[in-house]
Amino acid sequence: MHDAVERHRPARQTPADRSRPRAVPRRREEGPPLSRSRGVSGDVLLANSSFIAVKAALATLLALSLDRLVGNTDHVSSAFIAVCCVSPTVLIGLRRATTQLSGSIIGGVVGVALLYFGAPMFIGVPIAVAGSIWLSFAFGLGTGHQVAAFSAILVQVLPAGTPADALELRLLAVSVAAVSGFVVNVVVSGMAYGEIFGRRLRAVEARVFALLPGAARRGPEAAQSGFAAIAQLQEELSLALEELRWRQNWEKLRLIERIWWRAGRLRHLLHVASEVGYMARATSTSDEALAPFLSWIARPEGQRPDVPPMLEGPAQRLVSELLALASGVASATRPTPAVDANVDETRR
Repeated sequence: MHDAVERHRPARQTPADRSRPRAVPRRREEGPPLSRSRGVSGDVLLANSSFIAVKAALATLLALSLDRLVGNTDHVSSAFIAVCCVSPTVLIGLRRATTQLSGSIIGGVVGVALLYFGAPMFIGVPIAVAGSIWLSFAFGLGTGHQVAAFSAILVQVLPAGTPADALELRLLAVSVAAVSGFVVNVVVSGMAYGEIFGRRLRAVEARVFALLPGAARRGPEAAQSGFAAIAQLQEELSLALEELRWRQNWEKLRLIERIWWRAGRLRHLLHVASEVGYMARATSTSDEALAPFLSWIARPEGQRPDVPPMLEGPAQRLVSELLALASGVASATRPTPAVDANVDETRR
């Protein structure tokens, strides 16, 4: 054990090394960055393909129907953007619609301005794309820069009458799409948050429990997709809580809070498993010494196998969290306080 510690002891620093600025260490509880997640992404894991397909079809049907009612001829934009506005919660859908509308205004205005100046397409389109993207970030609407660029292209490549007519048609199509997506989100998703997030929680739980043995052997890098899925779920849950407080739907709010708590406990469980894996690597623990414990984690039945003494502390914490969570896998029961799952009770 002494040899293992010596191998992982930092090398002695020289005066030149000590003069260099030190990097700020990442807080462990924040989890790995989503951009580095491996395996199944949060979006793919949480998505219910059948539910999304039905909602998208309804949003498209409603958008095309509204097109006929208001006289919009840009069916491609209205139908496509309506699909983009489909979301698991009403608030997320409203934010997507706002992004589409603001980006369309910025890109449409820039594109139409270049049309007024009579710029040829091979000059006007690149300038409009660059200008609309720059303005999107300048106005704090960076999430809509792609929409702005697309709108700038559309009003120049497919003009409808005068430049003002092209802009009016684009904004009308986006407005129709935003209304269509909002109506579908309210009618289909607004009353089913418990079912929607209950299914998503079960998907995340299954993913986390499947990742535990790998995380306990190899450390945080083996748990990346689990951290990404939990972060995605908690972000959606936070928006749902914000919406439910505004709607004063306290019964649904308490249900979503319980799911939020459980997602936090799952994140804490992955952190503890990653700590076991990190310690195993730091102490050069062999696969043979850890294999019985890893097998037991996958199916926690019977007596827990022994682990090397250096891993006993984190292994006990892992087992405690695992058994506490495994007792309620099927549903989000009464919230239990955890380090990584704080909900401000005063906000209820």
